[in-house]
Amino acid sequence: MSKYLHFSFKTLALTAVTFVFGACDMGLPDPFTQRTIVTPKAASSVIVCRSQQCAPARTSMTREFLYNSLLNLFDNNLDSTILICDADPNSRMCFENYIQFNIKAGVTPATVVIDSAKLLSVKLQKAEQIISVALDYNMHYNAVRPACLTSTNALFVKSPDYVLMEDTGYICKFTTTADSMISTVFAIDYVDLDYGVIGANYSFGVAGPAYGGGTGYMLMRFQKNAFPSDPKKFVLPKGPQEMPTEPTTSSGQVKQEYGVKTDAAKIAPGQYKVTPLPLK
Repeated sequence: MSKYLHFSFKTLALTAVTFVFGACDMGLPDPFTQRTIVTPKAASSVIVCRSQQCAPARTSMTREFLYNSLLNLFDNNLDSTILICDADPNSRMCFENYIQFNIKAGVTPATVVIDSAKLLSVKLQKAEQIISVALDYNMHYNAVRPACLTSTNALFVKSPDYVLMEDTGYICKFTTTADSMISTVFAIDYVDLDYGVIGANYSFGVAGPAYGGGTGYMLMRFQKNAFPSDPKKFVLPKGPQEMPTEPTTSSGQVKQEYGVKTDAAKIAPGQYKVTPLPLK
């Protein structure tokens, strides 16, 4: 009986090894290879809510206004806790009061849970046109909180349709052997200035002795809203002013008169061709 049992264990082990190497030959993911997390896709439009109305940012505000609004939202919540939840990207309702993703700490599978972040600092870097945001995540893996450094994020407002917040990577200790690096990216597509809420597609990637990560949609819920606001905090740099050039002929001489000739009198400043309707 023991002879057949020994043969069964031997056959099972041989089958497992054959499957692993066969998976590599078939093009399947190698289970022993560390994988990185894909950066979330940028939103096609950013929805901004203010004065109890929501609309795409491109139709209701400039890049400068959105930049200042986000700066005010973070600045008003300095030294407070931001709640983080897994949410539905369509209804913007929380599924859970946290987000989670899976990693492998050495050889041990673990689930990382993040339910909030402490907002430590907010700095405006005018030359780089970014808002520097420092966060301390309330992070646990298998009910243990790792020792982590501060996550320093750069908040970019490329346009009213492209808002991105990402960090340069920060160190966390998930194993006793060495430190691991975490990188996070948030592609923001929803900003509620009235209630202090930001929605974003997120990506957490872990590399090192601990590796893994995850993506999804989350809400960041602030304790205060974005008001009062100061629209003069940031001014976009202006390029060199271009002087209009006068039209010239083929020989290079300046045309004395161009366009459609008309005998109608020119409108002086303050005059109208049509009398405006009186306000009711």
